[in-house]
Amino acid sequence: MSTAIDVSALERELTSLWKQVGGEEDSGIIRACLLNFLVYTPDVAGAGKLDDIIIDITSEHPARAIMMIADRAADESSLEAAVTSRCMIPTGMSKQVCCEQVTINAAGAQVNEMPSAVVPLLVSDLPVYLWWRAVPQLTDKVFERLGEVSDRVIIDTATFADSKTDLIRLATIIRDNPHWTAFTDLNWSRLTAWRALTAGFYDVPEYRPLLSEINRVTIEYAPLSGEAIPARASILAGWLASRLHWDSGAVKRENGNTVFEMGSNGRPVTLTLAATNNAEIQAGHLASVTIGSAADAAALFTVTRSDDGKRIETRVSLGEKRRVQRVLGYESWSESQLVGRELEILGHDRVYEQAVVSAGDLIAAIG
Repeated sequence: MSTAIDVSALERELTSLWKQVGGEEDSGIIRACLLNFLVYTPDVAGAGKLDDIIIDITSEHPARAIMMIADRAADESSLEAAVTSRCMIPTGMSKQVCCEQVTINAAGAQVNEMPSAVVPLLVSDLPVYLWWRAVPQLTDKVFERLGEVSDRVIIDTATFADSKTDLIRLATIIRDNPHWTAFTDLNWSRLTAWRALTAGFYDVPEYRPLLSEINRVTIEYAPLSGEAIPARASILAGWLASRLHWDSGAVKRENGNTVFEMGSNGRPVTLTLAATNNAEIQAGHLASVTIGSAADAAALFTVTRSDDGKRIETRVSLGEKRRVQRVLGYESWSESQLVGRELEILGHDRVYEQAVVSAGDLIAAIG
């Protein structure tokens, strides 16, 4: 049973590894490291699959990768580490690029000791990204310590087991710690096309007078088990409420839907979150967003998923006129592609943070 990791020995092993891999200076192998990439997972059984995902990510974003596998439920405590190199197959006349990975396995009480091994292994003067594959909690000492040394924390609210409680917890962390580490969310990236098309209605001068008097919005989603509202629908609702400066108000259940009576500059706005009847849409995904205006009861602005599920399109109804305005391909990004995109960004995404805080307030009001 290991109770500590010799960090100096790991560094010596990494140096030795590169000497074995690189050999002579003209070996055609380049050791590359552009960032520190930390990955935390409590999923011991899925660690092998995650290892393959890390290989995909670091092939595009060379990094010192440190994977932490935490088995908190283990009866015995242990802490072990191993180092490996990751080399990408060269193409044409290019040299072979290699990066490195440290894998830390911790069990029982030793899980809390992982940061003491990780922090000294960080390559100085390079950004630190933490992919936290669990629910973030400041009461978790591992998350708190790793978050403190990270420039950006990547999470995925789609994986939250309790979409209500966990999203409220995340909103509280962001609201109470505005100058702490920057959060980013794979679920937020999945909403990019929906947000772009919804905001795109404002690009048409003819629509702006109607959109300035929005009085009702309906977000349809494919429900999770029970009556839980998926994080994706809640965050989109929070984004609209925060961008359009809606004040929170009463909430009620009506015909199986969740209805928020809100306000905007004294004008009432009804926000409805409704489960779709389309059984072909995957649980947790969005079906449509529909916007109505007090300036014209017949005017409707809709963003909807196409029947084949491959596109998202906008529709505008003005009286008897029906228009299909814009269409975007609905790309199902893989987990490695989504994380890779986040590794290209530094700093806080204040729009996302405000959307989560607003979503947390909406969910908390449901009671």
